[in-house]
Formats: sequence, structure tokens, C-alpha cells
Amino acid sequence: MAGASKIVSARLEALPLFKQSELVAAYKAVRGEISLEALTEGEHWEKFTFPRIKETALEFVARSEGQVFTRGSFGITEPVDGEVIALSEHDIVLVPIVAFDENCNRIGNGGGYYDRALAGAFTVKGSASSTNMSAAPPARSPITIGVAHEFQQVAEVPVEPWDVPLDGIVTDAGLFTTSLSPEVFAR
Repeated sequence: MAGASKIVSARLEALPLFKQSELVAAYKAVRGEISLEALTEGEHWEKFTFPRIKETALEFVARSEGQVFTRGSFGITEPVDGEVIALSEHDIVLVPIVAFDENCNRIGNGGGYYDRALAGAFTVKGSASSTNMSAAPPARSPITIGVAHEFQQVAEVPVEPWDVPLDGIVTDAGLFTTSLSPEVFAR
């Protein structure tokens, strides 16, 4: 498990998208999830936020030096204090996964927290000029990247109307993207 976490963290750190990002929502791993500690405790530690549950919603708290974490809802380690930053201000959201399919649909832990948080978080960055049809289409932000072990891939994930598909998924075996987003990972 530790080997897979190191591989995934290295893959994420190598993404041009990650290198260009200023604010990344991460998570603290539980129950066998891929740990992101190699990434979040490394040289880029200041660019991360971590989620905590507030009533029925997720809020994302900026990482700070000496920050205190405690075991919160569902046994998940959460920041005790810090600046809350809107998810729409993030460049990337790293999402833990229970299972996923090749279309970047995911099953989470069943609370719907990430789907609710992501549903209202998207903004559009940049725009294509009407006189320049070759301009790249605007990029949706934040970019959502699922994080999983290769063995968590299944043939098909049932999709509900409220489910938010991911832009990509990084595993210890490689990178999966939707047909609409491969260029986003290389921008």
C-alpha cells in the first residue's frame, strides 16, 4: 500500500497541471485509501487544503505551518482550524475513491459530500474568441482528479443524476481521463 501511495504521489507531482496549480484540495487517507502524505508534506505543502465536515457539507481549510488535525466525522482526520477557502478557488480537487470505471465515474464512501461540494464549485477559466475558432475551449475549474489503487477499477459504476464525474483518475498503474479532458492534464 505504501508503494502505491508513493507512485501515485509522484504521478500527481509530475503532471504539468499540478506544477502550474496554486491551490489543491487534498485529503487525509483512511481505510486503505491512497495516502497523499508524500505530496502534501513535501516541498509544495503550502498549496494544499484539507476537507472537514461542517454539518452536512465539506469545507476546505488552507494548510498552515503547525496546523492541528483531529479525528472527525467518520474517523477522518480533519484540520481543527485555519482559513476556509471556497472550492471554486481551487485549481485541482483530489478526490478519494472506493471504486471507479473507465469513464471516470466514481463511488465514494456513500455520504455524497464530494458530489455536493463539487456541484456548486465549478467556474470557467478563459474563453475562446469568436474570431479565433482554433482557440482552446475554456477550461473548467477546479479540475477533479480521483485517486485510487488500480484494483479499485470496476467495469461500470452506477451513475445517479447527482453524481459528478471526474476529469481524471490517477492510480498506481497510470492515468485515466475522460474523452473531453486529456489536454487539461498537460496544460
